[in-house]
Amino acid sequence: MAQVTTEKIAYLSIDMNCAAPEIAAAEYFWPKLVSGGVMVLDDYGFKLFAEQKKAFNEFAKRKNTTILPLPTGQGVIVKH
Repeated sequence: MAQVTTEKIAYLSIDMNCAAPEIAAAEYFWPKLVSGGVMVLDDYGFKLFAEQKKAFNEFAKRKNTTILPLPTGQGVIVKH
């Protein structure tokens, strides 16, 4: 059961340290993320979380978008 009922989101930060629920959250919130909205992927660039990077790269490909890797180890998606 969805606990977030808002229809428009401008900023979403994902940090669950596990690929499956992170992708599930990204899929759920993607349609709600407004054009120009930002999704921050906390563990995107860390070797320990390679599974998340692979899963989010596939997610980005499906959504026809790109991920900007940051020197902090995070990744950022800006929805077009």
